[in-house]
Amino acid sequence: MPEKREEMIAVVGVSDDSMEFAHKYAQILGSKAYVGYQQMLDEQRPDFVFAFGRHDQMVGISHALIDRRIGFTVEKPLGLTADEVEGVLDHAKREHVFCAIPFIWRYSKLVRDLHRDDSRGFLNFSFKFIAGPPSRYTVSSPWMLRKVTAGGGCMTNLGVHFIDLALYLTASQSATVLGADFHYLDDYEVETYATALLKTSSGASVIVETGYAFPMDSAVKRVNRWDIVTRDGYHLIADNRYEKRLFDETPRIFPVDTDSDVYYETFARESLQDFLEGREPKAGLQDMLRVRKILDDINAL
Repeated sequence: MPEKREEMIAVVGVSDDSMEFAHKYAQILGSKAYVGYQQMLDEQRPDFVFAFGRHDQMVGISHALIDRRIGFTVEKPLGLTADEVEGVLDHAKREHVFCAIPFIWRYSKLVRDLHRDDSRGFLNFSFKFIAGPPSRYTVSSPWMLRKVTAGGGCMTNLGVHFIDLALYLTASQSATVLGADFHYLDDYEVETYATALLKTSSGASVIVETGYAFPMDSAVKRVNRWDIVTRDGYHLIADNRYEKRLFDETPRIFPVDTDSDVYYETFARESLQDFLEGREPKAGLQDMLRVRKILDDINAL
């Protein structure tokens, strides 16, 4: 972002249902803490908001921002159903309000390079993303483990990124769900392991495997592996390396960052830049709606 633009940006408020939490981060950011986000919006009248919250509250937050014509980003999956997401999309279009969705892999150099060189023709994707066990949510955000507040478990929370990736890389508008299987652990209401088999409108097959199942330690937080078959070879991404194995060529190996966390800063900076310069977001509400429709079909199975 140009230096003169950065000087104009200040965090003016932090809101959360927990005043203790809001106050903690407001102190770090040098801003005011609020329990109610609507009070914060009305008092501070911000130009831009980074919106988070329980999945069952995201639609209400989004409509409140659009009513005030405030540009924003909002966490996926935004709504519990495609109808809810479509309502937010229609509202934002009527009011001409900017909204970016953190499909953060789009902001990685790896995906940008894959997207740029689409002549190879994608035939099959196999995405495996297994995060830490569900117990990690019991203290910080127990609502993530309840169906009524989260809408779903690992497929809703993690799988959406890879559904979007398959659509994005193949320039597909939709995908058919060929099968899905969910597993539940102990007394949790949401799935803790899930697989889905899709076929994009471009003809590519997609396997998405997600889970809350990986015992974490300080060195390794999750499993993240992508196997991509193209007309000209095979592409393997895992463990901070990208193996590019094209037919009749010497295999090449490149270092990449396969930790998804690092791309959130890029997303935040580029979303602000897009908003300030009047561009469309790199991933927006229409993209979220496409993914949410597929997720609804997966959940229906």
